[in-house]
Amino acid sequence: MLPKVLSSPTAQKLAHASFSSSRPFASRVSTQPSFPRTTPVCAYAASLPHRGYSTGDKPHPLDSNPNVESPLRPETSAGTQQEQPGGSSGLPRLVVFGGNGFVGSRVCEQALKTGLSVVSISRSGRPKALAGAAWADSIDWVQADAFEPATYRDQLQGAVGVVSCLGGFGSNEQMFKICGEANITAINEAAEAGVGRFVFISVHDYRFPGFFLSGYFQGKRKAENALAAKFPEGGVALRPGFIHGTRSVGSVGIPLGLVGTPLEKALGFLPTKTLASVPLLGAGFVPPVSVTAVAKAAVAAATDPSVPGGIMDVWEIAQLDATSG
Repeated sequence: MLPKVLSSPTAQKLAHASFSSSRPFASRVSTQPSFPRTTPVCAYAASLPHRGYSTGDKPHPLDSNPNVESPLRPETSAGTQQEQPGGSSGLPRLVVFGGNGFVGSRVCEQALKTGLSVVSISRSGRPKALAGAAWADSIDWVQADAFEPATYRDQLQGAVGVVSCLGGFGSNEQMFKICGEANITAINEAAEAGVGRFVFISVHDYRFPGFFLSGYFQGKRKAENALAAKFPEGGVALRPGFIHGTRSVGSVGIPLGLVGTPLEKALGFLPTKTLASVPLLGAGFVPPVSVTAVAKAAVAAATDPSVPGGIMDVWEIAQLDATSG
């Protein structure tokens, strides 16, 4: 059974959390006041500031989902479930590119907990590391190539949102291709399919010299530009730094949290946002963030219309996780 979405009082409490707005997409200037969301949907998102647009009366896809309990919605009797956009199960569908990876698999798991139907798109399908994970049985593991839209285009039809976790390291050419071009292709296809929201797992702007991992950083920024162009209101670029958690490499789990968790706590006593702005040396003050926190932020941003488009930095991701419980 899927866990209940947080109740309305909790969502209202989270709405008063204090966030400093991240730098929005270059083409957008914030002119709208921030209004807390009071409906009991993705409570993680209730405290986010509105960055430059108003959502008006757009409903959250889970508001009409009879499989997620809500104190503000009348009880529904058995057999009255209505078909929801994106899936034969009646649940709103989230599409996750790279859903079999370190971050992507957590996004898939978090989406299930939120009450969504989930499709993972990757070249290899379900990862061996999740062979014994019961929750993974509920994921639709689709094998497809990000560079060949015909292999996944039908999965985008009717989806409520998309999260792209595509990325990798290698030569500059390889990094630019996977971090930039693959994501841009997915963004374009999602826009063409009429998907309303798209989340891209980008990276913190460390202000490194241009020659350092140029293909990686240039690819990420080019994808951000494409996101801003195709999804000016519903596009959110998450910019975490070092993401910690247990990363599976083959049959071995590497506990990155042994380093990331204490470092994140230690840096919590410092004014890291100010220190991180120092060229070169500032990179050491960018706090790590847990993979769970990134997954929560990604799912909320991809499904809740009240989450504003633009950049969500590592500090906002962490604070949003802290207020969500």
